[in-house]
Amino acid sequence: MNRLARNALFCAGGAIVGWTLAQRAIQRTRWFDYRGKVAIVTGGSRGLGLEIARRLVARGAKVAICARTEEDLRTAEDELRRMGGDVLAVACDITNFDEVKSFVTRVVTCFHKIDLLFNVAGIIQVGPLDSMTLDDFHRAMDANCWGPLHAILAVLPHMRGRRWGRIVNVASIGGKKAVPHLLPYDASKFALVGLSTGLRTELLKNGILVTTANPTLMRTGSPRNAEFKSRHREEYAWFSLGDSLPIISVSAARAADQILRACQAGDAEVFVTNLLNPAVIATKFAPALTTEVLALIDRFILPGMGGIGRQSRRGYESESFISPSPVTTLNEQAARRNNEMRPR
Repeated sequence: MNRLARNALFCAGGAIVGWTLAQRAIQRTRWFDYRGKVAIVTGGSRGLGLEIARRLVARGAKVAICARTEEDLRTAEDELRRMGGDVLAVACDITNFDEVKSFVTRVVTCFHKIDLLFNVAGIIQVGPLDSMTLDDFHRAMDANCWGPLHAILAVLPHMRGRRWGRIVNVASIGGKKAVPHLLPYDASKFALVGLSTGLRTELLKNGILVTTANPTLMRTGSPRNAEFKSRHREEYAWFSLGDSLPIISVSAARAADQILRACQAGDAEVFVTNLLNPAVIATKFAPALTTEVLALIDRFILPGMGGIGRQSRRGYESESFISPSPVTTLNEQAARRNNEMRPR
């Protein structure tokens, strides 16, 4: 190796070390304690949202949760109060901006401030493109992109007034690499990733840090209440099976811990996953190859058009000999733990 190459290598190594040390120093200045903070969790009545709310309560935060279903909210509220939490639970449809503003006003009236916003609420529709309607795409955008934006716009005046706040937008790895048979979900999550990263740059000057969380498959129990189209029993089988495998899926508890840690550190982005998850590695380092592989999976493995066509059924209406079964046990356990069992 000649002298010029050695110098270049030395400079590059020094830059990497310097940047790493600078990042750690910045993280230390941004770290905070959850104790006494006021947090809003949309979609906090079940699944990942409920798991995040549990951990916030355990860390001493005051928590306001919202969801559309009153019965789910009461169940979640009772559990969080039994944990000793100071909790407010309000029925709210995040796709309705007026309802969101009213909810945020109630939070401020009850707790006198808002420190944290976790945008978790969303919907997912599963099936081939031909089974999807234009309305499916509109509904996905309403819930997964406009809903979070409604919550952000409602809390911003309160955070800006105190020049401090944290916003976590739960997007998806599907917002980084589109997955077949999830196109309305993919499109809406791509939009949320773009919105979230753009907000990060514009709100930093106001003392507000925005984190984009991109989960991979999680064992939350949510497939029971997802919407499945076309050959819905087969679609539910592969979807719930993927959520159940410990090698490629992460538990709801671990996912919530990773999200809360990223929020505390003020990270710009976090992939919520197990260590060495193949989907994340492929998305980061071989995006073109990953797209080709996904096309092959769509062509030869995923179910084609048929069944109920453009109609939809919930996961619990799409059961088969594969799901539930011993191979989906972890997902069924998660559904019971995370308030996903009630039919909707």
